[in-house]
Amino acid sequence: MSERYAVITGASSGIGLELSRELAKERYDLILIARKRDKLRDLSDDLSKRYNISVDYIDFDLTKINELDSLVGKVLDITKSIDLLINNAGAGIYGPLQSLRDEDIINVVNLNYVSPILFTKKLLPYIVNRRGCIVNIISIAAYMPIPMLEIYSSTKAAISIFTRALRIELKPYSVRVIGVYPGYVDTPFHTNIIKALDKEILKKPNRLFVVRPDQVAKEVIDKIKDKSFNDDIVVSRIYLLPVFFATKLPKLVEYYIEHRYQKEFFRNKK
Repeated sequence: MSERYAVITGASSGIGLELSRELAKERYDLILIARKRDKLRDLSDDLSKRYNISVDYIDFDLTKINELDSLVGKVLDITKSIDLLINNAGAGIYGPLQSLRDEDIINVVNLNYVSPILFTKKLLPYIVNRRGCIVNIISIAAYMPIPMLEIYSSTKAAISIFTRALRIELKPYSVRVIGVYPGYVDTPFHTNIIKALDKEILKKPNRLFVVRPDQVAKEVIDKIKDKSFNDDIVVSRIYLLPVFFATKLPKLVEYYIEHRYQKEFFRNKK
């Protein structure tokens, strides 16, 4: 056992699953967190046997922010030596604002924004003690005002600001804070997204813009291993140009999004 622990939320599928596999290869002991107990158990058994590491799992619903102390207690019962925290769990919600359920909005805000902040805060003394690393999986949606996805994109914009500010705050403690900005990743996230109406479907982009979750995981692990890296990652070169325009020419991007949205809106009205 390595006694070098990584805590990963949303570990049962998609990017979280691939990050768990890559970190196991790097000989981290793991604490895997997600809602799906059966998937966590199977993943834990597989990784512990394959790589001879310690893998613990905790099934927990991270939308339940009032119960986070219980989760933190379970993590600290396993170890207080936390070298790496990856806040990966997240959810999307799609549809016109007036059609979204209040409960769904609150759950998405809690999961994408409130929960990672509180979880990080509660584990921070142990991360600081190890001069560890915090990784927040965000999204390029943080840079873009996307209609029908405004709840999701605004939570990602908020966690982006939090990540950048925390990086500055923790730098004197030699704790790194990495923000990860994927585009469209081929994961269950897109099929499981909360929709206001059954007929609303998020269109899959051109396959050139679809990134595999293992590609995201490998890029993230490379930066974690680079002890001099303390910055943001835009995953895959294909998304560098959209992010450049979104950050340098935001009004142009907003005009383009508005033009496409109105075109689709009036087409559907016919």
